[in-house]
Amino acid sequence: MSEPAKNPGQQPESEKILHGVPKAHYGAFGGVTPFPICLKAVSDYLGDELDYTYAIVACGAAFRFAWDTTEWEAGNVDIMLAYNDAELPFRYGITALGREFKMIWREDNVWCHPGNATKEDYKAFIKEQFNLGRPVIGLGPIGPGEAGIITGYRDGGDTLLGWSVFQHWACKTFDEEGYFITNRWWDEGDFHGVMALGNIHAPRWGAKQIIANGIAALEGRQEGNCAKGVAAYDAWKKAILGAGKSDFALKCGGDHLVMMCQGDATDCLMDGRYHAQEYFNSLAEENPEQPLYAEIAEQFGIIVEAIEKRVWKALRGHLRGKKQTKALKKLRVRRKIGEAIDVMKSADEKALALMKELLGALEREV
Repeated sequence: MSEPAKNPGQQPESEKILHGVPKAHYGAFGGVTPFPICLKAVSDYLGDELDYTYAIVACGAAFRFAWDTTEWEAGNVDIMLAYNDAELPFRYGITALGREFKMIWREDNVWCHPGNATKEDYKAFIKEQFNLGRPVIGLGPIGPGEAGIITGYRDGGDTLLGWSVFQHWACKTFDEEGYFITNRWWDEGDFHGVMALGNIHAPRWGAKQIIANGIAALEGRQEGNCAKGVAAYDAWKKAILGAGKSDFALKCGGDHLVMMCQGDATDCLMDGRYHAQEYFNSLAEENPEQPLYAEIAEQFGIIVEAIEKRVWKALRGHLRGKKQTKALKKLRVRRKIGEAIDVMKSADEKALALMKELLGALEREV
């Protein structure tokens, strides 16, 4: 549970707004993964220097990939599937900044993480952090249970304001700064948890810890219905090639679901592996005596190129419109995507092996 406020005798205000919090939206800071977008936005507001590349590799999202082996599942790319504990990406992302990690989870979570926090606990947590001048990150203040930023409250906390990557369709009421306004944040049921960036108490993580966590995310395994890490590629390929020629979308659950899962998979890998490549390239420049950094970056670059020059080319573009949906129904197109999946899997497997070799070398230096 949250710590008591610094001045417990002070009565909570009925309204408090933190002005000027950077907007969290798809494409912000060059990224499309909600949590590292929010992490950077809140860090910027608090006066920290943080780039999106560090944020997405530090939390492990750059190395994630998951695919439900039983059905076409729209939640395959959820960051909470990166590890075997849904909390780890959030804990890693904040702890990597040298900050204390504080989080509470909703008492009636369906699947993601056990919790015991009530609506009143949420309100108290948010008020405590606002009294310290800190926005908080919530999982699903509006829309699906992805990360968003809480930037204000009214009515004693019954109404919340903030940023969400989904607010353009999940909300109809906004304040003058563009913050969403909702008084249904608890009733909608997807507000899984709320977290805060606590005090700075340690240095930021270096490469060794980030690489170790990246290995854990990339490692191939099956957890419940999900194939994860490098094992997810085979599940993706089977889903793409497993249905018939003419009834592909119908068998898979319809055009919209199929295109969403396919598009989310490539977006997840493009965003993650591109920034993983950038991260290891920067380490290569800083450590020219260690060739493994550049070799790892090269493998992640192969995945980026496979998406751009193979998958998107086969689909006649990177969008999810009628043209791409029509193309995806063609077996010859899906076979080309299957070939690209094999290329990406091989590159991730090589990157994983090289990261293990590099981690061993770094540990021997100590």
